[in-house]
Amino acid sequence: MGRVRSIALAALGGVLAAACTISLFMPPPTDAGKTGERYLCVWEDGSTTMESYSSAFALLDGVAENGAIELKRGDHVGEIAPTESFLACNEVLGKGSLLELTLLGKRAPLLLEEKALTRIGKAALFREYGSTVYYSFDEFHFTGTQFVRGTAPSTERAVLLSGTFEKGYLASCGATSLRLAGEAEFTADRLLGSAVSSFEGEAPYIPSGDALLLESGGQMRLIAAVPTTRTLALPYSDYTDEGALICCTALEELTLPYVGSGARREGEAFDGSFARLFSDGKNYFVPDSLKRVKVLGGALEAHCFYACPDLEEVDACGLDPDGISKDAFADMVGWKTVHSPYPYLNLTGKYTKRTAACGCTVFTRL
Repeated sequence: MGRVRSIALAALGGVLAAACTISLFMPPPTDAGKTGERYLCVWEDGSTTMESYSSAFALLDGVAENGAIELKRGDHVGEIAPTESFLACNEVLGKGSLLELTLLGKRAPLLLEEKALTRIGKAALFREYGSTVYYSFDEFHFTGTQFVRGTAPSTERAVLLSGTFEKGYLASCGATSLRLAGEAEFTADRLLGSAVSSFEGEAPYIPSGDALLLESGGQMRLIAAVPTTRTLALPYSDYTDEGALICCTALEELTLPYVGSGARREGEAFDGSFARLFSDGKNYFVPDSLKRVKVLGGALEAHCFYACPDLEEVDACGLDPDGISKDAFADMVGWKTVHSPYPYLNLTGKYTKRTAACGCTVFTRL
């Protein structure tokens, strides 16, 4: 991929400025140009077929992860080998900067020869990126012939190239996939109300399952999670941003490595509360759908479950009993079950307790 990237960057710098200009577009099957093109398709079972443009177009599924042109016939997947120019164009459309993207459509500089981009290659690029909106203080999209300012006709993927989205933008555009470039400035509140169900990113942004981490100063910060998720297991991080989960309004179950702003109680800024994950800095918005929480490590300070009236179950098995305050769960007015290695808790209401096989005490509300 490094060789492909070098081809793209060299071309954009003017090395191939003398190459003949040709549009990148998705021609309909009836287009008269290059009607004799045929493509070798290698299928996953090892068989091969020769496809015309019309037959390949009918089976076209987009661009495979390895950069090949992907066809699908029922449950069978086949690939047409890409040219170097196709790989270079795909690299820019998938990972390029705003400058690279803008130059791509204006000068078509990536062509190494007249037929470097086949008709089915152009069609595959449009199929893959025609429903992508690129954002850098304004909207841009790929028309199939050029990269232009404006809203895409339909949006499945949003790419934040630099700066940040306006509040509510992701919710209004309807994107289900979000990619963050290295120059992006992103916070979880931009996901509120959106249909985003997956993340892609380049350093310092690191997707991890349904969570999004940011590498900063050699440490990992949890900054956001997929807003549509109902069951979420957070990866380990050194710190968590306030409001990192504020967009997760349908969350039902949450597993987290620790409760609070950091993995360790360090500094005056440490905040040991659980609800800070759902805070806008002034108020808490813990979803009433969140019923079950499992904590894997760290400490539980007094009243750490403040502002969680609908939380029903907390499992703290494995934590150091000495790190659990007797008032850690005192504010959980709606609790039903607490699994704790510390047996002397102050809990609301009447309850029974028993010793589990792990040695913890299980409190069950009557």
